[in-house]
This record gives sequence, structure tokens and C-alpha cells, in this order.
Amino acid sequence: MPGDDSTIGDDPLVDGMALSLRLRRDFTVTDADHLLTAARRIYRELDPDTSAAEAAGTVSCAADALFVILEHAGLLGDAADDRLSGHAVDGLAVGGWRAQIVVDEPAPLSPEPRSDCLRGDVFALSPRDHED
Repeated sequence: MPGDDSTIGDDPLVDGMALSLRLRRDFTVTDADHLLTAARRIYRELDPDTSAAEAAGTVSCAADALFVILEHAGLLGDAADDRLSGHAVDGLAVGGWRAQIVVDEPAPLSPEPRSDCLRGDVFALSPRDHED
């Protein structure tokens, strides 16, 4: 946005700089039963020594299912960490990560081509998420 001083991206790269990536990706569940079954199957693929009962106990909610699918896709977890740590020789030390699932976001991002990338602060949580 022209004239928006909060836009970043042209900072010079310097030693010791801490970089944080805030990535948001929204999903819509179209078949909850099928998704949960698939996530449990994928969990067992990722951990072949796990029984069906253990997978059902471990993957039991929306967040569990989504995290398993994201790990399987290589977007979170050991596979992503391993690929990123390969860049240590290029001067990029990998830090920790944190992910949070937000259910029923009141203003979900739309798919391409719009993606709603210019709609306010897409990383701000709704007020209900801050209540004690």
C-alpha cells in the first residue's frame, strides 16, 4: 500500500538479525468424518508403530487433524525442520516455531487470486480469542 510506513521488506540483511515469518493459511472442512479418518491414517504413516486405537486417541480433534496433515505435507514438523536446517551452511540458523489453530475465524482468507492479503491485519486474533 503506497504511503503505509508499516510495510517492511526492504531492510538490509545483517549478521545477528532476527527474522520471523508469520504465515497464515485458512482451510474449510467439507467432510469432517473423512478428514479425521484420513488424518488418523496419515498419522499412522508418519509413525508406523502406532496402532489404530492409538491414532484415534491421538488424532481426536480439528487441531490434531490439521497439524498431522501439515506435517505430512512437509509444512510443519521434522521434515520442514530438516530441510530448513540444511541452510545453516548458507548462514541461516533455524530457530523455534509455533503454530496455532483458530476455529471459526470470522474473516477467513479467500482462495487465490484475491487471498485477501490487503484486508487489515490478517494476523490479529478476534477479541473473543483474547478473553480469559
